[in-house]
Amino acid sequence: MANYSHTRTYVRFSFSSPLIIGGESYVCEGVLRNLSLQGCSIVSDRELTPGGMARMSLLLPDQLRALPIEMGRVIWTQGSECGLEFMELSLDSRLRLGRILRVALIDFLNARKLREYERLVV
Repeated sequence: MANYSHTRTYVRFSFSSPLIIGGESYVCEGVLRNLSLQGCSIVSDRELTPGGMARMSLLLPDQLRALPIEMGRVIWTQGSECGLEFMELSLDSRLRLGRILRVALIDFLNARKLREYERLVV
């Protein structure tokens, strides 16, 4: 197994959504674990190879159509779980991803604010 160093530039937000991922010689299903502007982690029904390239379609909540990721690179693997870096995104995909993550950030901040408020009240 190749060893790739990686650092995250953007915060990843938790998601649990179905996806379809395909490489040069396979297509499989999986579940999105977390998502950022530059990557995600997934669990799939097959083990992927670090350094491998893949296309994905993310079936995100409250979206009428799948979000296509034109090209991603597998950065790390641990059994059937892996992390992918987005290499190619169309402008439409990038804009949609930004809107989805903006909502996730607002939800995260509101939940944190509510927890702080509840801690002060108790």
